[in-house]
Amino acid sequence: MVSLGRKISLWKKDERLRTLTQARPILRSHAFDVRILPKQDNIARIIVISPKKTGSAPYRNLLKRRARSIFYQEKMFGSINDWVIYFRPSQSLLDYTKLHNTLLDLFKKHG
Repeated sequence: MVSLGRKISLWKKDERLRTLTQARPILRSHAFDVRILPKQDNIARIIVISPKKTGSAPYRNLLKRRARSIFYQEKMFGSINDWVIYFRPSQSLLDYTKLHNTLLDLFKKHG
């Protein structure tokens, strides 16, 4: 049995490709983009993309862990949409509180 924490980021290849191509943008900032698509499973899921230009592997993994953690802790898996977060390369480190507040605001508007 797959735990809920693992299930929110578990995707099949064809689902992932369809989601990435059909998701509509709801936020574009200098640090990250957020896109949504109506959910295809019984819970909302998240895809977090962090390209190599974003930074070192530990930093990219930190961004991904933070985004998934916010998604889980704020119960965004109860949303009506699947979420795609694409981190852009930026010169400054992304603050956790800024990411948390932005995602929470978007969830309230599009959740």
